[in-house]
Amino acid sequence: MRFYETTVRVLVRKDYGACYDFCTQKLGLVAVWGNRSGPYTSFAVKEGASPCFAIFAGDNMTMFTGYRQPDTASQPDTVVAVVPSDDLDDDYQRLSEAGVEFLGPPQSIDDWGMRCTYFRDPEGNLFELNDAASI
Repeated sequence: MRFYETTVRVLVRKDYGACYDFCTQKLGLVAVWGNRSGPYTSFAVKEGASPCFAIFAGDNMTMFTGYRQPDTASQPDTVVAVVPSDDLDDDYQRLSEAGVEFLGPPQSIDDWGMRCTYFRDPEGNLFELNDAASI
């Protein structure tokens, strides 16, 4: 397996355009393939960089024979997209000013040996922003 080439992909169930806007306008990612209409868009941190994140219209998962939509009324936190930060406080401030709503300010979690904070995208997916220097 080549985990070092992993790209996080989020299945969009509600509003593809809102998730696209969140990625480009609030997170500052650049679409490198696809567009706001979907059903798939990959993003990079800047023009010319390799894709690191993607969104995919969940309804299109049925293209894969055998896939069944989970039967749940609420979204459990089963996957967290982890984003290392070289300056956690600066990124927290910048993203907050762009309209990203965090669950709380950056915190030191002694049992985990790191500082981090969390936010959700418009679909409710959980993201961790952590201090790369502390891990």
